[in-house]
Amino acid sequence: MKLSEIVGVRSRLAVTLRSSRAIRLRSRLPLPLRFMALGLAILSGSLSAQYRAPDAAPDLMRLIRSEKLNTILPHVMRDNEVDMWIHAMGPDDPLGFELGSEPGFVIFTDRNGGRIERAAFGGRRDPELFDVMGGADEIAAFVAERDPVRIALNYSDIPELDTIPDAHFALIAEAFDEDLGERIVSADRLIADFLAGRGMPEIALYGRLLMDNTAVIEDQFDRIVPGETTLSDLSGDVYVGNPDINEEHNSDYVIQRGDLVGIFHGAEMMDFAQHNGFYSYVLRDGETEVPPEIVGLWDQAMELRDIFRRNIAAGLTGEENLGAIVASIEDAGYIHIEENSYNATADSDATQVWIDFHAQGRLVSEEHAPRISATGWGRALTIPLYHTFALAYAIHMPVPAWGEGERLYLQMHDGATVTERGVEFPAPLPQQIRAIR
Repeated sequence: MKLSEIVGVRSRLAVTLRSSRAIRLRSRLPLPLRFMALGLAILSGSLSAQYRAPDAAPDLMRLIRSEKLNTILPHVMRDNEVDMWIHAMGPDDPLGFELGSEPGFVIFTDRNGGRIERAAFGGRRDPELFDVMGGADEIAAFVAERDPVRIALNYSDIPELDTIPDAHFALIAEAFDEDLGERIVSADRLIADFLAGRGMPEIALYGRLLMDNTAVIEDQFDRIVPGETTLSDLSGDVYVGNPDINEEHNSDYVIQRGDLVGIFHGAEMMDFAQHNGFYSYVLRDGETEVPPEIVGLWDQAMELRDIFRRNIAAGLTGEENLGAIVASIEDAGYIHIEENSYNATADSDATQVWIDFHAQGRLVSEEHAPRISATGWGRALTIPLYHTFALAYAIHMPVPAWGEGERLYLQMHDGATVTERGVEFPAPLPQQIRAIR
């Protein structure tokens, strides 16, 4: 089947390119508690409140784009063994911020291992970021002159990464001869890697958003008046639970003394988003400090945080990083669980730990970015240097003093990045559970 015929049969199941050569596109992988269970909605970023930072200055936006093309683009093209990357801009394109949102084509070419050549055909682009600019009718001659061996194009059986409009696909089909058509591969992994790569301006922005968001969360805790404030009075995803009641979430539940309250909140600028969370305990009458059982829960969370930061490295896939982490926490006496649900058949004396370290920042989605997790398409992607992610984990700790089968639950969500030295934190993290008097 000729490339031009793909336009009519692009069904994301199987596509045959020229000379009856079959290309099978990757299938998209899928990805009560008695004490403060957090819903999966938090991890998908579905926050009930989001702090929207002021838009960045034009110079900062240009710097972010420039650094992305200068420092990230060469690595992701070479890591994916691509000589040319053709990105046809579609409506609401996930790369609209980086490449310009107007319809047209952006073509990157790796020429002799030097600087990646940047060309734009059609639509308005920033001339300071591109070397060659022209019309769509020049694409055929441009590609033929460079004669790339492997060409990545933004089609995929993953809907979020299948962004090339049919009209643009038809234009490519018209422009390419049979030989060039056989060199085309999906750009889905390349796009995911490109978005996941972080330049220094993005790291600085990430740290700023974390600190801004922390101030918002602290302000919400300051508003709590035991016996008066409801969860719905506060901004963010607000949770509370006790050993003797079910979880309450953003409801009209009135916060009482003895409650452990968690607030998860998001912050965003230019679609660069993050969310994190803190906890507070409302002291009972007569209490002067947080009870020892809850202090013990927090101590385990801090021990795990340290294990995680010492066992995550750039250059490994999410799956490989998870393997190293699981081995380390099990050596420390913890049990790893693949789903955030207490395993009643496991050792009842051991704390169970669920891990889902998902990317934060500019993303197609958390599902289509590098991910240190037991499930998901992104776990097969390599964790890049300066990866920005949530150190998101949940712990189920038994409390024998309260009776057989009793336990405490806590879910952490720390903003982190991976550097040459391992995991580092671009903003202060909570070091204890705050006491509300």
